[in-house]
Amino acid sequence: MLHMLIIFMAGFLASLFGTLIGGSSLVTIPTLLLLGLPPHTAIGTDRFGIMGVCSAGWYQFHRKKLIDYRLGLTLTLPVVFGSFLGARLCLEISEIILKWIIIGVSIMCMAFLLWNPNLGVKPGQRSAGKNKYIVGILLTFGVGVYVGIYGAMGGTLLMYILILWFGQTFLESAGTIKIAAFSMNAIAAVVFGLNGAIAYDLAFPMFCGCFIGSSIGAYYSDRIGNVWIKRIFFVLLSVLIIKLII
Repeated sequence: MLHMLIIFMAGFLASLFGTLIGGSSLVTIPTLLLLGLPPHTAIGTDRFGIMGVCSAGWYQFHRKKLIDYRLGLTLTLPVVFGSFLGARLCLEISEIILKWIIIGVSIMCMAFLLWNPNLGVKPGQRSAGKNKYIVGILLTFGVGVYVGIYGAMGGTLLMYILILWFGQTFLESAGTIKIAAFSMNAIAAVVFGLNGAIAYDLAFPMFCGCFIGSSIGAYYSDRIGNVWIKRIFFVLLSVLIIKLII
């Protein structure tokens, strides 16, 4: 019961801002490991629980009309296929290589956001021709593979694509990624579940905590605004980079 309460609170707190900027798994996966789960079971359990963030956030952002369904649904198929493949490859990919890829991508993203102060705060160029969609699909496929293997910051990486490549604001990207994020986490959870790598006694309370936290965070998202979400986003990226390097 104590472990269930701990993971419920971890999911609740992580998803309050995780529904806006991603990164909930940076809290929940280490918590599951500290509770004694083996690494792959911790990742599988997290994939199940984190669906609470996506489902609650999806509903709230839909109410606020902040979801671009055409773009979100277009990116769902490649990210789901990538997530399925990544979950199957989980045992074969070096976590160290993945960490350094994330560090490099995060540093480049921070530099680009600093160089373009209005990026993510005001809507960017919305032209989305065939070539832009093709590149976006390839990028989301890569994110899907990563999510299937490890998962932490998967939502944030999708936000990179929607903000930097498709010109969305932070609030729009937080809403639009919920479609693909829910789908890719669901397919990864199915793969882990079929292989007995989900601790359901912890997965269900984590799902409930994430659902409640995400509902609250998404409900107040427009009051927080793009500027403050961008600032929180920078803090999260800085902590992530320092943590991975150390």
